[in-house]
Amino acid sequence: MKLNCFGRNSERSMYELTTDEMQAVRDAWKRAKEREIGKHILRALIERKPQFKDYFGIHVDEKNHDVYSCREFQLQAHRIQNFLDTAVSSLGFCPIGNIHQMAYRIGQIHFYRGVNFGADNWLTFKKVTVEIVTKDCGNSESSSMDLKSVPSLFPSSSSTVIIIGWEKFMSSVIREMKKGFLDEARRNCHDEETKF
Repeated sequence: MKLNCFGRNSERSMYELTTDEMQAVRDAWKRAKEREIGKHILRALIERKPQFKDYFGIHVDEKNHDVYSCREFQLQAHRIQNFLDTAVSSLGFCPIGNIHQMAYRIGQIHFYRGVNFGADNWLTFKKVTVEIVTKDCGNSESSSMDLKSVPSLFPSSSSTVIIIGWEKFMSSVIREMKKGFLDEARRNCHDEETKF
C-alpha cells in the first residue's frame, strides 16, 4: 500500500475550503467590508513595510504629508476591497477556478504595472489581510457552523474556523496571483529572446 503524503491531492486539499470554512469566510467578510476594510489593509501594509507605497504608486507631495488621504491611497484601497469582495462573493456560488482565474489575471496585471513583490511581501499581504478581516470575529455567537469538521488539534471555536478559512482562502488566491505574474514574466522573457 502506497501512502501519498505530499502528492498533488494533499496539496489541493490543503487549500480546499470546507462548507463551514466558506460560510465563515463570507460571514467575516460581510462584517469587515462595512468597516472600509480596504483602507485598513492598505494602511497596515504601509505601516509594516513602507515600500508598499512605491509598489502601489502612492506618492505624497511635500505639502501634504498625509498618505492616507491622497487619491492614490484611496484608489488602491478601493481596488483591494473590490477584488476581495468579488472573490468572497463568488465563493461557494461559482467554481473556485473562477476565483483563481481572477487572481491569476491580477497577477498578470501586476507584472505589466511593475509591481514585483518578493515572497516576503506576498506573505505580509496575506498575513495583514487575514489579521484585519478576522479581527473581532470571535465575538459572533450566532454562528451556525458545524465545528466537528475542524481538525481536533484546533480548539472548537468559530474564530478558529474563520481564521483557518481565511488562511486557506488567501493562500490559494495569492498562489494564483504569483503564478499569473510568473507566467507573464516567462512569456515576456521568451518573447524578448525570439526577437533576436
